[in-house]
Amino acid sequence: MTNLIKYSTKPFFMKNPFLTFTLIISLALPSLQAQNGNIKMVKISGTVTDAQGKPILKGYIFADSLITGVRTNKKGVYKLRAPIETDIISVYSEQHGLQSEVYNGQKEINLKFTKNNELLKKSVLMKHGYIFDKEVFQSIGKMNYTDYQNIYQLIKQEFTGVIVDVGTGTIVVRGYIGVNQTPLFVVDGSYVSNISSINPIDLKSIELLKGADAGLYGARSAPGVFIITTKK
Repeated sequence: MTNLIKYSTKPFFMKNPFLTFTLIISLALPSLQAQNGNIKMVKISGTVTDAQGKPILKGYIFADSLITGVRTNKKGVYKLRAPIETDIISVYSEQHGLQSEVYNGQKEINLKFTKNNELLKKSVLMKHGYIFDKEVFQSIGKMNYTDYQNIYQLIKQEFTGVIVDVGTGTIVVRGYIGVNQTPLFVVDGSYVSNISSINPIDLKSIELLKGADAGLYGARSAPGVFIITTKK
């Protein structure tokens, strides 16, 4: 992500006049989308509460000034994946306003509204450069699958720490030592033993889970789990 992108997506109360801010946003987004395959994403979670410490339900979570599509649950908890170069994590609630915290690489960011939080309408935030189109944020970090001839070539190039023999279709995730080193493949919610028939152009998303993150899939997940979603 370029310095221009980082600068242009900080909350309006920390920036220059909003007209300049909005102009920079509009110019920067095409560049951001063009680079998105090279952006490293990180997991961030936390809890959002009001001034009395009560959880905020359905608060909109922003990474910089982009709505993420993530909302807080009934316990005020949120979880999201955001670009590692994100500067600010914010929450917006129509009943409580906007609250933000600086992101410096921490895995957990808790946000608490104050008694004197200014109530802001969605239209006001949009005038100051906040983007409420979740597809803009969700396009960040996605791979360009059409550049690859087959799925094994894609995995070899896009996933670090993975050994792939494109000729035989053998995949081994580094760091796991065991008798069976073949990762588990989950395609559209179903377990499959072979993914060679999947054309990269038909992919919607592909994600590799390792360690504790893969534990949800049981003992078979020890060598790693590839979660594959195709276009339907």
